[in-house]
Formats: sequence, structure tokens, C-alpha cells
Amino acid sequence: MQRFWGYLNLIWFGPLFILVMRIVGGYSCPEKAAIRRRLDAILEAHPGRPVLLCSNHLTMIDSMLLTWFLFDFKTLVLHFERFPWNVPELQNFGRNPLLRFMCYLGKCVYVERSGSTESRRLSWAKITYLHTQGEFICVFPEGGRSRSGRVATENAVYGVGQLVQDTPQTLVLTAYVRGIGQDQYSFFPKRGETFFLDLRVCPCPISPGRRGQKDITMSIMHSLEAMEQVYFATRQ
Repeated sequence: MQRFWGYLNLIWFGPLFILVMRIVGGYSCPEKAAIRRRLDAILEAHPGRPVLLCSNHLTMIDSMLLTWFLFDFKTLVLHFERFPWNVPELQNFGRNPLLRFMCYLGKCVYVERSGSTESRRLSWAKITYLHTQGEFICVFPEGGRSRSGRVATENAVYGVGQLVQDTPQTLVLTAYVRGIGQDQYSFFPKRGETFFLDLRVCPCPISPGRRGQKDITMSIMHSLEAMEQVYFATRQ
């Protein structure tokens, strides 16, 4: 039902979303067109596989930036399953009625990090179901915004590995997105920010148990670290 209403309202929600990113935020990404072509080639080479998009995390709107940079409006109209589902914290995005409405249309499943076991289990069940249905899922394996401004491997959450472990055919993509002027974490990027973006396929070893979940998660984290090294080497 949430997917249905999101698609039905895309005709106005999509242009509004682009307006906010482009005009209000003034954000841009020089690599956008090239990365979109790369993503199309990857998806064409791996048809029918569930996609898990894993990214670094520095601002509260990273998932919105990724959606805008990776997909044009026409693509989302024709392939709404590519509009990634996100997993925001209820405390941050679920208290304000307007924000909650926009998150509903923007394909979000809330999680309560400090909530009950039952609440977290329900959120996880929803994400797992959507993943098996071929929907794109966007997660931040660091579990929150990096306080150091760099990929925080030590904060990795192994639930990401469990999602891949439960659906071994998953195509894992790592994305590194960062404002050129972004030194530390922040709530929003500064207005007029120009972003660096990179995208890679991340091969993940599949093995059972908690150890297997850790190995998958660390493969993703190491991929993000390598992309970050490329970013800083390029900047230097």
C-alpha cells in the first residue's frame, strides 16, 4: 500500500523533490551522468537480483542525495522499484506530521534504535520482505553519521551482513558520496555544495552464522574505505 501511494504521488512528489535538491539546496554532482550510465550497465548485467545500496554517512539527507544523483525522474517513473527504500530513525524523521507524510511517500521504513526488541524485529521484517520482492534498499552500515568525517569501520552494524546472508543472490553496491567542502558530519550539507560520487559492485563472501554476517559487513566497509581513499587522493 505504501509503495502504491508513493508511486501514485510521484507525479508531484518527484518534481518537488528535485526542486528542493536543485533550487533550495543548490546541490550539484559533476559525476552524476557517468555514474547513472555505470549503474544502468551494472543492473543490465545482473537482471532480477535484489539490490542493496550501502553508503557512507555524513549528513541527514544522504539518502535523498543518492536517490537524486543515481536516478533521473523518467527512470523512477518506469522503474519505481529502483527508488530506494530507506531506514530512518523514528526520533529524527517520524515526530513531525509533515515529515512523516513525506517519508511515507518517499518509501521509508522507520526504525527505533532505542525501541523495543519487538519494534526492531518488525522493522527488520519489513525491510527483509521488501528486499526479497526486488525493491532497492539503501542502508548506512556505519549505523549513523560518522563523527570523525571518515568511514567509521569500528561502528559497523552487522545487520547489513544478515540481510545479504538471508538473500544470497543480493547485488551489493557501495556508494561514496561527499560534499567537496564537507570536513565533518553535519545535519545538512552547506547550500550550493558540489558533491563527489563513486559507485562500485561489492563482492561479498557468503558464509553462515554471526561470523559470516561480520565478514559480509566488513567487506562492505572496506569497499567504502577504499573509495574514500580514492576521494582524498584525487583531492590532493
